Amino acid sequence: MTEEFRSYLKKNGADLVGFGDVSGLAPGGYQRAVVMAIALPKEIVRRIPQGPTQEYIHAYQDINRRLDELADLAAAYLSKKGFRSMPLTKENCPWDRESMSTAFPYKTSATRAGLGWIGKCALLVTKEFGSAIRMSVALTDAPLQTAEPIDRSLCGSCEKCMDACPGKAIKGTAWYAGLPRTELVDISSCDRAARDIAEEKLGYRTTMCGKCFAACPYTQRYLK
Repeated sequence: MTEEFRSYLKKNGADLVGFGDVSGLAPGGYQRAVVMAIALPKEIVRRIPQGPTQEYIHAYQDINRRLDELADLAAAYLSKKGFRSMPLTKENCPWDRESMSTAFPYKTSATRAGLGWIGKCALLVTKEFGSAIRMSVALTDAPLQTAEPIDRSLCGSCEKCMDACPGKAIKGTAWYAGLPRTELVDISSCDRAARDIAEEKLGYRTTMCGKCFAACPYTQRYLK
């Protein structure tokens, strides 16, 4: 069932699919997380170092919509198999503006599913696409085969994201499972700098920056 399900999600547009054990972490007593990721188009990521573009905004919004649809598809598939499932769509897992986070981070599920680790910029880094991805998650109690979790950073001494950050918000700390985000990034400085650069490049304020993940060597490898 696990590989059949993975193939189903990839046929419906997922670039990466992983299954993680989230027992004791997820809401609702769910034990498994289905993690789906879609990569940002290369041509859009290549322009990000010069600042956010309208094409980037549109791609970001379109991928978020597709990911919500994927999460719903995943939950429906599992429900038909007789298992409980909850898609963590925007409706079910809203983003809190004050804390700038969600109640159950997708990144936690992704590291538990072995898809990547948390970089110094506090974003998920994957070997396939760097951080040039967006993710969604569906929680379930289905007995899916889970991956070996990734519990430590593979960034080593690299500080490319730190050097690229216009807000000097990245602290250069190597992540390990359980490390608070505040140890990695000054989120207020990140938010402020992102809004400033968006206003300069787009004419309005938004948190879309992307310079850190565009500079990541794993992202650059994807672009090449």
